[in-house]
Amino acid sequence: MKKQMMCRLLTAVTVLIAAGSAAHADCKDEVAAALDRQRKTSGFRMKTKMLSEQGLVNMTVDYVLPDRMRQVITSTLEPKPVETVVIGRDGWSRMEGEDWHPLHPQVADAMAAQMQETLGENQEGSLGEFDCLGKQPVDGQSYLAYRGENQEPGPQNLSPGATEKPKLPDRPVRVIFVDPTTGLPARSIFGRADKLEKPVFEAIYSYPIDIKVDAPKFPGAPIDKPAEAKPEEKK
Repeated sequence: MKKQMMCRLLTAVTVLIAAGSAAHADCKDEVAAALDRQRKTSGFRMKTKMLSEQGLVNMTVDYVLPDRMRQVITSTLEPKPVETVVIGRDGWSRMEGEDWHPLHPQVADAMAAQMQETLGENQEGSLGEFDCLGKQPVDGQSYLAYRGENQEPGPQNLSPGATEKPKLPDRPVRVIFVDPTTGLPARSIFGRADKLEKPVFEAIYSYPIDIKVDAPKFPGAPIDKPAEAKPEEKK
């Protein structure tokens, strides 16, 4: 049971790291401005879906700035929710129906560090470059879309004509969708450039005005799943 829970927590960290990777092109400043505007909110909710070795993994994360996070994870192999709360460098976790337990210090530190990487002001330095794709419809709404190319590991190819080679249609890319009215990120996907309708990772962002993250009560109480944002609060 504890081993399964620990694997879930590490999976959640991996999801966030994968979501943060970036790219190559022209509209980096616009993407950086949207992320900076998100960091200046009081908090936001991120609902994600990811295809992994464990099957489909669903995660809902509530962030309350500057240093609070609450996440609930379910997966195909283990549909029983695992809830984790991190406040500063302290963390607690439990599986649905069980008592809260403090996280191992190394796990708590890793999750706190990843939270700060997600929320921190140093994102722009590692953001990479993005192409402007203009307005694109998603679920009946129009968003500003930006595509980033995942950087290849290893030395840069400086041979003649290297930059003129056509890009592979199945290359990994990340696309960020920004609400043109609020300037806030609304959606982020990661997948193959030719299969973006079936991304391996998808995040939907909303900005509930009543979002909060509190330290858990002991002993464990029934799991409280994040409330759905009201229609006027969704972005």
